Amino acid sequence: MQPGAGDFGGYFRDVYHGLVRQPDGLRRRRFLDGELAPAAAHLTELEPLRVRERMPAKGHYTLADDQLRRSIEMYALSRISDYLLESSCPDGLVQPGFGVTGGRRVDPEALATHTGFLRGIGLTPFEHGESFSPFHHEVFAVVTDDSATAVTVEEVLWPGLWFGDLLFSRAGVRIRAPRHLIDAAATTTSPLYFTFRRYPRRTSDPSHGWGANSQWSTRFARFYADADGFHFNWDGRTDIGADPPVSPDGHPNPDAERSVARRRELLLNRCFVRMPRPIDDDDWYPFDGRMSVTNSVWPLPEGSIVHPTWSAC
Repeated sequence: MQPGAGDFGGYFRDVYHGLVRQPDGLRRRRFLDGELAPAAAHLTELEPLRVRERMPAKGHYTLADDQLRRSIEMYALSRISDYLLESSCPDGLVQPGFGVTGGRRVDPEALATHTGFLRGIGLTPFEHGESFSPFHHEVFAVVTDDSATAVTVEEVLWPGLWFGDLLFSRAGVRIRAPRHLIDAAATTTSPLYFTFRRYPRRTSDPSHGWGANSQWSTRFARFYADADGFHFNWDGRTDIGADPPVSPDGHPNPDAERSVARRRELLLNRCFVRMPRPIDDDDWYPFDGRMSVTNSVWPLPEGSIVHPTWSAC
């Protein structure tokens, strides 16, 4: 479902608007403290999202479906998270040796507000600091090391968050990697997809370009990890893990003529991480694609970005 079909976003939409009106970090923290109890109660109404349905919805939900309404409300909560992360990673310089960040720095106090509120309402934090995983990690900084043979996590800057098996947000990390696996400039400055805001970094989100009300009917992008494996964008209509990618009969895919390897790279990492970076890197449409990787091939070898084969779950 695309934006424009209705006016949704309910309670968490109202919290988002109240939050962005706060003039500073202290006021934001106090505002969120006052919302902890009602937000926790409201999150319990979204419980069915914690577990993946056995078959993808493939866009077949209608406005009468409760699961779609839950997904729309979860999207509104994700905007609160995005706003708090943006406030926690403003433009600025980092200390020498920290790595390439695309011109952003970290504000630990603001990050504590982000994690404290979302954990306080019932989401479960994680770090996954033992190994780099594009499913679990949003790369904030890259230390280029061509003597390295794999991508490794140097530091977890903020935890990710689970809602049952549903990945609500990824952990922010500083990584060390050889440039043939991770290009620092591409990874920290190419548009971050499935993300509403991260200024000064560019982002791309299905709500962008829609009206102030219509954009709130965007559904949350569901990435799941469960006993069957890892499921990227479970509601996507085109299985790009297959060779060739499989779309429902008659369903046009906006990226159908583009490199399948680059489409997988983008869906796995939610941004481009290798050079050459596409000239039109802000005009791709990974929101239509989905991919599942079984536990038998995870973690991907050597921190790789695109595994040569994919096992359907």
